[in-house]
Amino acid sequence: MRYLTLFLIAAAAVAQAPAPAPKPKPVVGMSQLMLTVVYPFTDAIFYVEREAPKNESEWLLLESKTLAVAEVGNLLMSPVRAYNQDQWMRDAQLLVGVATKAYKGAKARDLKSIIDLNDELYESCQSCHEHFRPGYKRRP
Repeated sequence: MRYLTLFLIAAAAVAQAPAPAPKPKPVVGMSQLMLTVVYPFTDAIFYVEREAPKNESEWLLLESKTLAVAEVGNLLMSPVRAYNQDQWMRDAQLLVGVATKAYKGAKARDLKSIIDLNDELYESCQSCHEHFRPGYKRRP
């Protein structure tokens, strides 16, 4: 009887054990992610002075684009995307940092603070491309 009780307790514990969490699986490759998300959304930051938000709706759109860039930086640090744990992580953290500042600037409706991030965003992109984009700066 004691063994049957222990067996039933063990069986109940196994039955109640949570299923393993699903593992992330990229939907598209890095090139497609860059072309469809990173480039157009970082362009919203790079060219904010040229196309400054004029109303609340445009500010909200800029907020969401800057937030998306920050979250893409986090996505790049996920195990399925991280190519080189050291340099890749540093470059992704640069992107998260500058995009977070841009998001805060957009929330505050502070155009100048976003414009002032241009060099920092450029350095973030430049560093990653220099390290991980094949042929970058090697073209004639």
